[in-house]
This record gives sequence, C-alpha cells and structure tokens, in this order.
Amino acid sequence: MKKAILTAVCLCAMASTALAGTIRVYNNDSKAHKVELKCSGSSKSFEIRASTTASYTFHSSAKSCDIVGGSVDWPVKKLEDGTSWKIKNGKAKKN
Repeated sequence: MKKAILTAVCLCAMASTALAGTIRVYNNDSKAHKVELKCSGSSKSFEIRASTTASYTFHSSAKSCDIVGGSVDWPVKKLEDGTSWKIKNGKAKKN
C-alpha cells in the first residue's frame, strides 16, 4: 500500500513540473521578430527568424504564457500550447 501511494505521489509531482508548451510559427516577413513572455512568474524571450517556419517551446507549469512585449502584434494576450500562427507585416494571425 505504501508503495502504491508513493508511486502516485511521484507521478503527480513529475507531471506538474514537466509541463511545457509549444507553438508553431510561420514568419512571412523578411525580418526577424522578438517575443517576450511571462510564464508562471518567470520571463522567456525568443526570436522568430525571418522567412521561416519553426516550433518554439516555453517551459512552464501552465500550458500558456502571457505576452508581455516584442515586435509582433498578437490578437490574443496569451500564447496557448499547440497553437499555430502566421506572421505577416508584423501581425500574427491564427492558422
């Protein structure tokens, strides 16, 4: 019984600390863009390279991060795990 309880506690602890979110971005602009996020109290920033399609991962205890700055105009306040975006003329649009 103790072994089963310990196993359950360990699985719950691992699940809550190993969360990460990933977004897919196609940058149609010929210049790079910067994105600044706040994820569960910590800051994260990344650069979206010019004319590329790439996945960007944010590590957080939640499946979303608040957008706090950068050079892209987003139609949302948070980036959610699993979303896909297209950037054109500095504006993001959900794919």
